[in-house]
Amino acid sequence: MGEILEKLLLPLPDIRALPSVEAKLIIAFRLTVIASQNAYDCIDHLADRLGGRLAATRILILAETIGSAWQEPFQIGRPCCSQTTHDEIWLIAAIRLAAGANRPAFDSLSCEMLGDGERERIYNDLCNFVAAYARSKG
Repeated sequence: MGEILEKLLLPLPDIRALPSVEAKLIIAFRLTVIASQNAYDCIDHLADRLGGRLAATRILILAETIGSAWQEPFQIGRPCCSQTTHDEIWLIAAIRLAAGANRPAFDSLSCEMLGDGERERIYNDLCNFVAAYARSKG
């Protein structure tokens, strides 16, 4: 029990300490959420950041899916903030698992927060985003 509490007290990583691709994805996701909340069309800006319109479209879909599945608002930092949130760290872990086609680990990561249907939709959208992003970089 003490080990769990110690982990909860550790500060979240600074975005500048993350691998550049992960920092880039967190910032793109932040921009996606902020733009959607303000009815701003950010597809061109995201396409520039992510390497193409398909990846940009897929992250928009992913954000919508997560937003509708999450029981509480998905917490993101401001675009200029270097501090990450628990939800952003979850997102990076989920992207890693989808990129590795590790569905069992994704289910384990998400089963306490999301029902079966929500996990299915999010995992599929994660895989679609990962595939589009990989194509834009390949």
